[in-house]
Amino acid sequence: MLVAAFLVVSSISAATAWSGIAQAEDPANIPHDFLAPVERGAPFLPSPDHTSSVVHRAELLTSLDTIIQARIELRGRNAAGTSRILESQEASIIRDLESVPVVALADATEEFGIGLGVFPVAELRKPFRNDWDDPRSGGRRHRGTDLLAQSGVALLAIEDGVFERSTVGSLGGLSVYLIGDSGARYYYAHLDEVEIMTEGQPVYAGQRIGAVGDSGNAKGSPHLHIQWAPNGDSDWANPFPLLDALYGDGHVTVTPLEGPPNQQL
Repeated sequence: MLVAAFLVVSSISAATAWSGIAQAEDPANIPHDFLAPVERGAPFLPSPDHTSSVVHRAELLTSLDTIIQARIELRGRNAAGTSRILESQEASIIRDLESVPVVALADATEEFGIGLGVFPVAELRKPFRNDWDDPRSGGRRHRGTDLLAQSGVALLAIEDGVFERSTVGSLGGLSVYLIGDSGARYYYAHLDEVEIMTEGQPVYAGQRIGAVGDSGNAKGSPHLHIQWAPNGDSDWANPFPLLDALYGDGHVTVTPLEGPPNQQL
């Protein structure tokens, strides 16, 4: 496909970004749930039909952005043939987008002010729970929800919005901040890698923004720690109700895993 000629896929890994910050936490401070064997029945998949539709929409929108940018760059050049091909591809993508049932897909998150949303982890190694305000090392309290998954599993933008920034820290490791169209702010922590984006770059619900990892103080326990601030500031609220709604109706698919499982989470 000609679009591929204009699309550069880039990411930065936790190892590249780390710059010598200590990653390990005392194992005694890691919650028991994280160290338990992988739960039987994994992987656990959030509403497969819903997720695949939202992800497909994100792929179409990112391809459309790429084509539009390519057409802009071709202006003034002697490339009429290429321009016509891109125009045809753009029209095809727009037709495909019109077939995505956006209104129906938005039902689950309407109460949170989110027009269209998707669960942020493609598949889980254990069912998640409401661990808001659980005790953590150093007298800290947990200000988010931990979603346990294999290293490398895709992390998805919960809703349409923009990329704010990525950071590296001793606790959260390689992390990402997103601002949603709803006005909410999202923090994804302990990533293995992050897609390279610029501040203010559009992101779409279901778009891959990185991969699950164990950076920061999660060494040996790969998971996504996610925080949610509905008002868009740093006034973090319990994300569990939102995640529970995004996960769907408890669709759990039992399928065999390829390769050795992670024994510690």
